[in-house]
Amino acid sequence: MAYKKLSFKKLDNVVNPKSIHGIYPYRGKISAVDAKQLISQFPKTGILLDPFCGSGTIIYEAKRHGMNVIGVDNNPIATQISKAKLAHVDIDSSLEKINNIVEKIDLSSFIQMPENASKYFHDNTANQIMHLKEHYDVFSDYEKGCFLGAICLAARGCNNYKWSSTQIGSISDEKKNIDFHSKFKMKLKKHNFPISSNGSLVIQGDTRKISEYVEKGSVNYVYTSPPYFDALDYTSNYTRIIHNIFENDYLTIKKNLIQNYKSYEKDMKSCFDEIKKVTAPDAIIVFVVGNKKRGKKIINGGDFFEEIIDEKPSYILEREYTGTASKIWDKINNTTRKEQIVVWDKSEW
Repeated sequence: MAYKKLSFKKLDNVVNPKSIHGIYPYRGKISAVDAKQLISQFPKTGILLDPFCGSGTIIYEAKRHGMNVIGVDNNPIATQISKAKLAHVDIDSSLEKINNIVEKIDLSSFIQMPENASKYFHDNTANQIMHLKEHYDVFSDYEKGCFLGAICLAARGCNNYKWSSTQIGSISDEKKNIDFHSKFKMKLKKHNFPISSNGSLVIQGDTRKISEYVEKGSVNYVYTSPPYFDALDYTSNYTRIIHNIFENDYLTIKKNLIQNYKSYEKDMKSCFDEIKKVTAPDAIIVFVVGNKKRGKKIINGGDFFEEIIDEKPSYILEREYTGTASKIWDKINNTTRKEQIVVWDKSEW
């Protein structure tokens, strides 16, 4: 593979609301605008792996670019959203299917939502959600993704839209009665950006064991944003509501994710060793990381990975960026967001 140094432009705004990536408010997701900028510099041939794929932003944009893709994540909600984005959709058939299900639902028969989730919803909205949940197993991957995203949207609406699109706030005393059926069907129509699902694979699995799921030496490009090393909880906020509705043991799910600051260095070393096994000898590996505040100390993500990984990066680029969903907190805390793009070219090893 011919070596080509990647370039990165400063982005004044990394928000892209009119896309499939608004299907679900997953925590810490990378901007699709950002992902597309880098992916456009890759050839359309070869396999791209995102070993921490989250809600699938990178693998979706790489698939749109024409590449074959593999996404791996150990969070079942994340992998379901990734599958939803990569699913081929016949929207008319999907809407007809959901309409037929809704027409047969008898809302006079009340289904109780688990208490730790019902507190976020108007009783009527919760009843609609629980009735449709009874049919979840017959939904397509895309329909499942829209269903989960509509639950988040309905929770926000029931609390009078005082929550942000990324963070839940205080629970309103008077809940707004939100028609969940309408929100669900709106999601189905709004986020319909179909692509060919051929050449795509999403795996729920532990990246610390990725060579058990991905063929050794098969991957040409790795592009990922690893879990934040300040231990961001990927089972909290809107995702916690979903776990509670489905009565998932989110504590066990959280325990199996890389979210423990004390073991983060060891975990990331294990992940990188596994990534080396599944990548070709001339593969390009790109980690997008960033500055993180730990107590009063600022940790530079690029320096961190350069220090813990035996193979030195080919280069590290740093840039500032604005326009994220966190910009209000940046203003309050008087911080400028910086991220580092750490690139390893295996042909140089």
